[in-house]
Amino acid sequence: MNQENSDLKICPICGRPTHKESKYCIFHASAEEKTEEEFEKALKIYINKIKQVDGNYDFRNFIFIGYIIYFKKDLKVNIFNDAYFNGAIFECLPDFQGVTFKGDAVFREVSFKREAIFREAIFREGAVFEKTTFEYRADFERTNFKKGADFQGATFKGEAVFWEATFKEGVSSKIAKSVRIDMNLIPILKGEAVFRGATFEGLAYFCFATFKGKADFKKATFKENVDFRLKYFAKTINFSEIKIFPGKILSINIINKGGKISFRHAYIENIYLELNLCELVLIDFTDALLKNTKFEKDQIKNHILQEKKKDFSQAKKVFLLLKNNFHSFGQYEDESWAYKKEKDMERLSYSIESFIKNLESEEKKSEGKVPIEKKIKVISYFNWLKTKNFRKWLWSCFCNNIYGYGEKPQNVIFSAIFIILLFALSFRLIGIGNPDTIELKGVAVHQNTGKIVDLASKGLLKNSVIRNFPDSLYFSLITFTTLGYGDFRPLEGWGRILAGSEAFIGAFMMALFVYTFARRTGGR
Repeated sequence: MNQENSDLKICPICGRPTHKESKYCIFHASAEEKTEEEFEKALKIYINKIKQVDGNYDFRNFIFIGYIIYFKKDLKVNIFNDAYFNGAIFECLPDFQGVTFKGDAVFREVSFKREAIFREAIFREGAVFEKTTFEYRADFERTNFKKGADFQGATFKGEAVFWEATFKEGVSSKIAKSVRIDMNLIPILKGEAVFRGATFEGLAYFCFATFKGKADFKKATFKENVDFRLKYFAKTINFSEIKIFPGKILSINIINKGGKISFRHAYIENIYLELNLCELVLIDFTDALLKNTKFEKDQIKNHILQEKKKDFSQAKKVFLLLKNNFHSFGQYEDESWAYKKEKDMERLSYSIESFIKNLESEEKKSEGKVPIEKKIKVISYFNWLKTKNFRKWLWSCFCNNIYGYGEKPQNVIFSAIFIILLFALSFRLIGIGNPDTIELKGVAVHQNTGKIVDLASKGLLKNSVIRNFPDSLYFSLITFTTLGYGDFRPLEGWGRILAGSEAFIGAFMMALFVYTFARRTGGR
């Protein structure tokens, strides 16, 4: 019986004596079962004991109460060794400002009922906030994560402030994934800032933050505006499969060189996308749900990843996606640019360069050989000439040069001028006929008056054949435009073939100009 009573006085979580009538100790008892003074006194005693032995801090499943707990100012904790807050509940406002976490800092599945302050804190090892809930403002301003941070599955219901926060690269993620602190803890992904699956219900600020490793926001949800005015990032910001609520603003401003932003399979519909990127930052829109999203082509035109990597088939799909998005907003100039780029990528995907690249890729997959040598490239060139790709590439080049796929009416004008000059030179060589005079039994007779014409005095050649360039140019022009005044006529044979061909081409080119001009100046 005495043994049974003794068991009832032990906290089932940690083995400490129970608090008053509660079945838990003072640290794990609910807020209603203890007073602020009792908890604060017990907490100071517990922390002082740890300080004396320079041990680790175990706050797992603690229920913190009070108004504000200043860990540095009141509890005199400047440096934590390993600190475990798994499953803790902060009914109060915890202030970790300026505190240094020397060892692992684990805040897995913690619930912050009020504002959480980590301003200017330093995490020397991994910082784990997986599945943590921030009910109000989460303040990580100027926080320094020496070896990355894991916010996977975290929920930010208030503002998330990472102003001038620094995420430095530590050991590689391949090594870090195998590190486990405790069977109850998750692996720490050092060198990365992981917000995978996190939900930001309030404003999210990452202004002037520094990511020296990968920043992973895969499957994150942003319900309010997001500001990424980054001071520096070295590798990748992963926005794959993110969801941003309609009408919100995603602002990304990156001033340093290099790095990639991935929007693969992202849901970015009916939002405002503000991008200000330096030259070498690349964007991946592969299979993104991009529709009614407001941004300008100048923000992305030199940043499409697939175009820079010469993955032309995939680049074509990306520009198709961009074209449809610009069309939905009535941005016809931007739509025209995206359509032209889409067709350019299609043409390049049929080129000999892409053909050889595909062969090299197949070689590597099948036998793991080195890239194709020069002799084999010559053979590949002749093989390419036999394929449909060559014919498609040839036709695409023709369309691009003649009318820019319907986006460049000036190309039609230049092409028409070239054709007129080319035929004028041809008529200059073979000659054109002057219908004012005809030859009857070796005598030149004027058609209208019937008088004999002295060809020499008129500066005309025998048989009424003219071979001067101005008249040939004039005849080429009226033939191209199908006017046909009748003052000159083509000679028999090649002359008639050339004139008929030019008339047909002229009619086609004029129709093509009308189509291209209407397409560029009218609505889509």
